[in-house]
Amino acid sequence: MPNFLVRIWSFLSLAGPMAIPLLIASVCSLAVIIEKTVFFMRHKDDGVKLIKKIEMMVDEDDILSALNELKGKKGPNAKLMSTALAHHSENPERIREVLQAVGEDEIKKMEKHLSVLDVIAMIAPLLGLLGTVLGIIDSFNILGASVGTAAPAQISSGIAAALISTAVGLIIAIPTAIFYSYFSNIVERKAHEMNLSMVDIIEVVSSEDRGESNVQTFT
Repeated sequence: MPNFLVRIWSFLSLAGPMAIPLLIASVCSLAVIIEKTVFFMRHKDDGVKLIKKIEMMVDEDDILSALNELKGKKGPNAKLMSTALAHHSENPERIREVLQAVGEDEIKKMEKHLSVLDVIAMIAPLLGLLGTVLGIIDSFNILGASVGTAAPAQISSGIAAALISTAVGLIIAIPTAIFYSYFSNIVERKAHEMNLSMVDIIEVVSSEDRGESNVQTFT
């Protein structure tokens, strides 16, 4: 085992009985943070630029080239546009319904596993506090069982070790809460962008006699 991992485990082991739950929470939090970071890096696109580019192809009645252009793109706007093109021969109302369903599915994908970060940010400090309480109880039990013989250094070191549990809980919870807020803001922003893009997408792929339509918002 690498030396730095040994040091990390030595530090976590001072958290007492809550060391294992806190370690599991930290691993889960890190895994979700990495997964969501990679996901958003792979699923980003420039909605306005993409729509304009596809609009030029559609104006030339080159639907096949437009679909090929969107192939391999994983951003939400690309998904909406490719879906709309696949249904371009249908009426705007039907296209809007399909895009609404696709948009909601894309948001669910973006929100996947975010609840894990929310839960960890909430329970990690509580686990740390519980570990501290249990550690202090043990210290006082030692003090009560050895009145007059327990050295002050022994008691203080036990309490200090117990407080490490709370520190570890906060060390896990603070960055987890920050990343949860960051990813939630990304989801909210992308949902808003999709709401704005949906009107333009319908106009691009609909027939010339298309009219104004009331677009529902994603939740």
